[in-house]
Amino acid sequence: MSRPLLPGERAVSHKPPQWGARHPDRDQLRAETRCLAECVRDQLLALIPEDEIRGMYLTGSTVKPWDSPLDYVPEVSDVDIHVSFRDDGAWRQHLDTVPRALEVQAAIEACFEKRCPRALHRPRPQLLVMNKLIAEREGFGYAPLSTVVALHGEAYPKDDYSDPDTIRRHNAADLVERAEFVQRVPLLAIDRLWTHARDLLSQLTWRISPVGPLALHLSGLDTQHVWTLNRTRVTAALRDLALHDLADAYSAFYLSGWDYFLSGFTNSSACRTAVLAGTQVLTQGANLGRQWLDANSGIQ
Repeated sequence: MSRPLLPGERAVSHKPPQWGARHPDRDQLRAETRCLAECVRDQLLALIPEDEIRGMYLTGSTVKPWDSPLDYVPEVSDVDIHVSFRDDGAWRQHLDTVPRALEVQAAIEACFEKRCPRALHRPRPQLLVMNKLIAEREGFGYAPLSTVVALHGEAYPKDDYSDPDTIRRHNAADLVERAEFVQRVPLLAIDRLWTHARDLLSQLTWRISPVGPLALHLSGLDTQHVWTLNRTRVTAALRDLALHDLADAYSAFYLSGWDYFLSGFTNSSACRTAVLAGTQVLTQGANLGRQWLDANSGIQ
């Protein structure tokens, strides 16, 4: 039996949602995400010696096709920008102080406002240092080349997908770890009233986005293939595998995020629906991760 809907919550349709009159022009939205990425690149190059940066890359949902509103939610979805330094420790010198971080932040804002003065939205960047990611994240994998745009420097590295079961073990552990955040949500949410709840949504977004491809990979789909799919196609693939509850929650998170954005982030019911759906995504993903680990305990 399905649970009752929250006030203001919509039933999830199994048909892919469509871009419509209520949505801003998707081409302009995409252009604004690219503008932001180029501002990040240009401001970092203005502050850091060029020969110390190996490369900067735009990746993730902003590079993939936008077949439906699931594929990008303004100011909810991340604009993923990765920077790689030639020296693994150089990022600390150039980025890891409060004054420098605020200097970069201010410069990016000013650049975007100058280049996109009548923007439909203010994209939300996620700047990640690849050297730090590789050092800290066991099983780190590079994105498929088709989902990456090189903003500066060397070509993006090509990953080795020849050992999918080892990758799946890391994926399963990742799903379990991501769901640990759900335990923190009640006390984080209970006093996030009105627009103050927006910061909770941002804490969920980066945790939820990879759950769909991770679940598909654990279900046996090809490693590289799952990471090339946008969320419209991820959701359809989840349904093909009879993972309907996960597909419903995954869709509901992003569609409710659209409702929240279109309200100017004043529709608290839409935000609550997104948060609830997001926690369901993380919980169901963790269940799949544990099932895979239990069934494949011999894989190291």
